[in-house]
Amino acid sequence: MPRPGRTLHVFPDAARRQAALRTERRARGIAVGTHLLTWDDFVHALGGARELNRRPCPAMAARAVVAGLGATLGPTPFGDYVREPAFARAEADVLLDLKAGRLSPRELQDAAEVLPPERRTRARVLARLYHLYEQRLAELGLADREDVLRGAREALDRGAWPSGWDGVTGLVLHGVYDVRPSKLELLMGLAAACEARRVSLRVETPVGGSPVADAALAALFRAFENRGETMPHVDLFKADVTFEGRPFTDLGRHLFSPRAARNVLKGAVDGLSVWNATNAREEARVVSRDVRRLIDSGSAPGDIAIAYRDLGPEAGWLAEALGDLGVPVRLPWGEPLALAGPVRLALELPVLMEDGFPAERVAELVSSRYVPSLSRGGPDAPATLFALAAARDDRLGATRGKGAYDVRLEGLSRRMAAQGGKRKEDAVKVMAVRALRDRVMRLIDECRHIPQEAPAAESIAAWWKVVERLGLLDSAGPLEAREAGTLGARIEDARARDDAALAAFRQRMEALLRSLRAVGGGPRITRRVLGRWLADALRDVHLPARGPSTGAVEVLDLAEVPGRTFRHLFVAGLTEGRLPGRDPPSPLLGDAERVALNQHLTRDVFRLTGGEFDDRAPWRLTEDRLLFASALAAAEGSLSLSFAVKAAGGQEQVPSAFLEEVRRLTGHKWSTRTLPPVLPLDEVLTPPELRRTVALEALAGLTFPSLRVTEPDPAGQVLKDRFGADDWFRSARELAHMEAARLRFFGREDELPGEFTGGVQGPQLEQKLRDTFHFGLERPLSASALSKFGNCGFQGFIAYGLKVAEPVVANEEFDARGRGTFWHRVMEEVFQALKEKKLLGQAPEDIPEEVLEKAVKKASRHFAELYHVGHHELWKLAGEKAQAMARRILADPRHGLPFDPLVPEGFELRFGPAAEDKRWSDVKLMVAEDAIVFEGQIDRLDTAGVEVGVIDYKTGRLDKRTLKENLLRSDFQLPLYLYAAREAGHVGARNAAWFSLRTGDAIHLSSVLPPAELEDLLSTDPEVRQRVAEAAGLNLPNAVESLVRQLRKGDFPARPNDCGKCGYRAVCRITERRISDEGSG
Repeated sequence: MPRPGRTLHVFPDAARRQAALRTERRARGIAVGTHLLTWDDFVHALGGARELNRRPCPAMAARAVVAGLGATLGPTPFGDYVREPAFARAEADVLLDLKAGRLSPRELQDAAEVLPPERRTRARVLARLYHLYEQRLAELGLADREDVLRGAREALDRGAWPSGWDGVTGLVLHGVYDVRPSKLELLMGLAAACEARRVSLRVETPVGGSPVADAALAALFRAFENRGETMPHVDLFKADVTFEGRPFTDLGRHLFSPRAARNVLKGAVDGLSVWNATNAREEARVVSRDVRRLIDSGSAPGDIAIAYRDLGPEAGWLAEALGDLGVPVRLPWGEPLALAGPVRLALELPVLMEDGFPAERVAELVSSRYVPSLSRGGPDAPATLFALAAARDDRLGATRGKGAYDVRLEGLSRRMAAQGGKRKEDAVKVMAVRALRDRVMRLIDECRHIPQEAPAAESIAAWWKVVERLGLLDSAGPLEAREAGTLGARIEDARARDDAALAAFRQRMEALLRSLRAVGGGPRITRRVLGRWLADALRDVHLPARGPSTGAVEVLDLAEVPGRTFRHLFVAGLTEGRLPGRDPPSPLLGDAERVALNQHLTRDVFRLTGGEFDDRAPWRLTEDRLLFASALAAAEGSLSLSFAVKAAGGQEQVPSAFLEEVRRLTGHKWSTRTLPPVLPLDEVLTPPELRRTVALEALAGLTFPSLRVTEPDPAGQVLKDRFGADDWFRSARELAHMEAARLRFFGREDELPGEFTGGVQGPQLEQKLRDTFHFGLERPLSASALSKFGNCGFQGFIAYGLKVAEPVVANEEFDARGRGTFWHRVMEEVFQALKEKKLLGQAPEDIPEEVLEKAVKKASRHFAELYHVGHHELWKLAGEKAQAMARRILADPRHGLPFDPLVPEGFELRFGPAAEDKRWSDVKLMVAEDAIVFEGQIDRLDTAGVEVGVIDYKTGRLDKRTLKENLLRSDFQLPLYLYAAREAGHVGARNAAWFSLRTGDAIHLSSVLPPAELEDLLSTDPEVRQRVAEAAGLNLPNAVESLVRQLRKGDFPARPNDCGKCGYRAVCRITERRISDEGSG
């Protein structure tokens, strides 16, 4: 009888140990799992580091040692690369490879001489660094991974046995196949120790199934076969599942065999599906839907697995898609620690300073709840204030030793204070800008504590203090009590995730600092390299996996499948370059050098191939063959093999050679599977999908068939009758009618505006519309409002009716509107100066240069007090352009005086109730029984005695045809200016002109309209207005009255003449889509 005792099971990683523990719990109910170990736990128990009188050296500490030594090498062929964390990571990998192959520094130094001259120097540097690394580890009393393996073997050879294993009678090592010389020596030492103690040792390998797939196991089998007869207690075991009735064992047995004929298994493999999707994310969605169908048909979620080789972002896509379908899912790892909110912001700080503090990232920092020292009590929308201040970073706009944020935010607060009135909200805005400036300056000052260049440990310590002072490590605060419910649960879940991230972050950074300090501080690095060091330290760290521990669909890496079984298995991502894949080449010791060293040393120091004799193949290929064959053996019911035609980035992908091999053996042809935006009824899986499909079939399918690109479902009317009374269906019907009304309106010029296309109708709104668009003394009608309503009714409604200000986007150079305002002010100052100096009408050469310079500078100072002027160098250039513009106007034969002998008298002359001159305060028009009161500012008023002329400045070129087309359509300024002059007592005023500030040209209104039409344009006589209306002529009172009546009816059609200068395009619903020949319903 076998001796009673414990049997220890050793698994390659924690994921497979957890899977074994879950299996035991399902079978027994309670399982502690003390007899289940990972490989790292197993090696640690053997006491390898203790045997060498050293402490285990984590991978991060080993990289710190390499980094510290790299800085002492002096000039090398690697240049400044030795200071990079990527060098430390790559060199640590090379050193572990050398030690795993049992190659000493001296042997590497000697073998380097066989390499080509250009590579020989690099190999010598690596050999020297290898020697220094070994010395440094010995000085520090540290043992890296390979040292621990060596120490464990020496302890076993000495006869040592872990004290906690006294009652152990059996050891089972699961999933063993990747054995380097160092690991193989440990296994042989373990086998000898077990034989001496009469402890059974069972080494289980993955199920291959065919000689080609088993090539990865050749070295392991060869070593055990040499000692098999002398070790009866040692068993190298490869499971044979041929007799278990698994459906894909025959496929695995013929896989990759050149002797297997084409279609040898045609029709003999049931449960296999082979297909492709259009892109990688679509593939994840299709897999998720197949999983949901299996669960609906009775399969347990725990019997289903989805595997990818080198699992990456697909895990997140699957979690999202399965979550939407209500399927529980368990991922192998959680969110990368570097992507957690507070951690990501902390990692940005060094790079933030090097990049000049870009505004979008600064805005995120100063508004984030993770940075309470900056966000608590701060302004709500810092990004908006940055845009108003034209602050893009701390460099563009910096001047006189002050950063751009300091200059521009201070300028914005000053302009707001100068523009604002005495309202409380104006003062609040100014305070918000100043508060934002203080917070940004604090952020910049804190980041300056990170040294520009210093030893790595010193730089990281300084950065860590900045992180602490900004509050990134204690941003959560005390946990407040929440009401029970979904929202409260989500808040607590987010809080738990943040707490876990901060704890892991602190632990990782403290370990990094300890490692660097232990090796002397590490290399000198710059701030930008510091950012890369921090990112590298967190590169392999993930938060704990989320999801239920049992009863969930598993998402795995293909390497975790061997040794497990699933009722249904999905292997996705089967593309060339991934399965079989290619290991990334080492930047320090390439494959060519490794091949040369292996050949010179006549042994496999570096594991480059698998198999034996003529059947040897690249190691990654042999490994992937083994894993793929093991996956086939793991499926007990169905197997899905798929690939995506395009990767996540849009790159074309080629199907895997493994998939081609399956197709060759089975005759399966893959089909392309796609998911339409709205699913047909027979593919609906969840209530939300059902609602979307019902809405499409019952609404678009019957009411608006022209919107369909697929055939309507015959059950559309039945669905409409069944769900028509449900609240969600009524909401969908309203949205459908809303969108159809918009499309119909935009597609038909004769369509009247409705409630979704600019119509504001309803009995309850009639009085409100009349009050809003009364245009009385309290809120007159301006020329700019007339222009907006004339250009687009919707634009006017937003601006005047809803009082939504057009967004102002500040830039380094002010826009056309700002330039026009500035040029207007320049013209005012120039002509006032010329008038004071009695130089009006003089040629430019007769005007002293200082007169123009002073005028332009005065205008510039006034403008800069109230408006954003952009970059100071561009602002200086704008002043020079303005002065050149004035020169150009004065060089015109009319010298800027279009009405000879009229001279400038008023600039930006206000008319309407707020006019300073009472003569201009009563400008109105009678519409029915109402008086429409006008207001505005005349750009310039020229006078000579009782004769006056009005001027409308234009910043662009003038075109007579365009001016006439837009007259009383979207351009009301000049007619309204002339009308205001007549109402102010200048009866018969006829002089009006558009004046181009760009060219100095002027076009008189009288040259666009004949004298008779000009009189008709302004006439208020009822008979004249009637005659002009019947002739479809131009008349200002008629146009205003027609527009006012339309507004009071609630008609604000979104039919623009020109969208180019509209500031509301972001909220406009105008679209190029059209409805034609739609049905009724």
